[in-house]
Amino acid sequence: MRRAQALLGALVLTVLTAWPAPAAAANDPPHAHDRVDRVAAALGKSPLFVDPDVSAALDESERGRIQQAVGRTGRQLGVPAYVVVIPNPNDSESQGRNEAFLFALHERSKRDGLYLMVDSRGYMDSEAFRVPRRYRYSSLDEGEPGSWKPADTERPFEGLAERITERLNAYATAPTRSPTLPTLYSTPEPFGEENRFTARDPEIQAPFLTGLFIAGPIAAPLLYWLGLGLLALLGVRRAPRDKGKVLKHNWTGTKPGMRRLRRQAARELERLRLLLATAEAEKGRAYAVSAYDAAQILYDDAKDDESRAVDLVGAIVLSRQGRVALVRDTATPPAPCLVNPLHGESTVRRHVPKVDNRLPRPCPLCAACAQLDKRGGLTVANLLRVPGPDGRRPHTAIPGVWRDEAWGAHGKKFLPRVMRYLGVD
Repeated sequence: MRRAQALLGALVLTVLTAWPAPAAAANDPPHAHDRVDRVAAALGKSPLFVDPDVSAALDESERGRIQQAVGRTGRQLGVPAYVVVIPNPNDSESQGRNEAFLFALHERSKRDGLYLMVDSRGYMDSEAFRVPRRYRYSSLDEGEPGSWKPADTERPFEGLAERITERLNAYATAPTRSPTLPTLYSTPEPFGEENRFTARDPEIQAPFLTGLFIAGPIAAPLLYWLGLGLLALLGVRRAPRDKGKVLKHNWTGTKPGMRRLRRQAARELERLRLLLATAEAEKGRAYAVSAYDAAQILYDDAKDDESRAVDLVGAIVLSRQGRVALVRDTATPPAPCLVNPLHGESTVRRHVPKVDNRLPRPCPLCAACAQLDKRGGLTVANLLRVPGPDGRRPHTAIPGVWRDEAWGAHGKKFLPRVMRYLGVD
């Protein structure tokens, strides 16, 4: 085994040297964050900032109403509230990402509180830094007061004062919770590096082509067979084949650690958040918004607590279901594979009592697990084992909402039941 690992490692190192090393990230120019500095300084004097470029967004009376609402919200929250109306183009320091601008503004101002931002398209975003409230973005549907998107994109500032006031009121009256810090899942690239290819997406250059056409034909077969041998030595099973075709399967393993679960949950939340901002779905939007709310709460609450590891799995499952709801425009995305919910959505249902008699009958399975079951290879060893303070346990052995609702296999009450579990109406 060690000889195989050493040989494979040496060969991989040799092949990878054919790829050009990425250039060092450029430092941001001195003026890069002047805009953030300017807004942070202005918020130190007044909790409402309206950029001169969008001064027509709010008239004087509307600004007065918002300032009153900001003050009232701050008093109810016990922490300051701030409102910023400002363009956020793609070539700015935050690359057009409103949440990135709010995080930069919080970092520069050094003041915790509720930060609400409206850009030149009328899109609204907010971030709560150590705000003792648990707030659901339940009004993300287009056209509703406090929604993230204006009712008419041709008139982005119509009813803006009402939308801002509604969002502030929603935070002020939300259920209390321990103050927490939100998470920025990915940061903007440094200035000048926005379009640079990374090692994960290499630009096709001469050294790459040389390695591809000369070293590639020699190295590829050797890497393939050495990889298979190493996987066999390590006891890792390949995805089953069906008539020579590899089935699509999220082979995540059966024993993920807390770091891996948190990392995957963060990725899935970010993917759903981005899709919510662009998808045109009608039937699936309500489910996707609620799934995002629940997944975000689960992610924030679980942190690194091993006793909440199964909730991180829940955040991953709900985030994926939210994306399915948007992409397919459906209010009823399928349940995940119940042998291992991290495998992704189920495609068939089978009786698998030998795997675990606590699984529903029939049990939702992904395509790969279904094929494995046909061959008699699906056993208790394939169950997802979740870390915990007393060691790993099969997810079916952990009492709670996930087992009770069988990850949504019992019908449409799954998401509402999860919301009640989280204490959200």
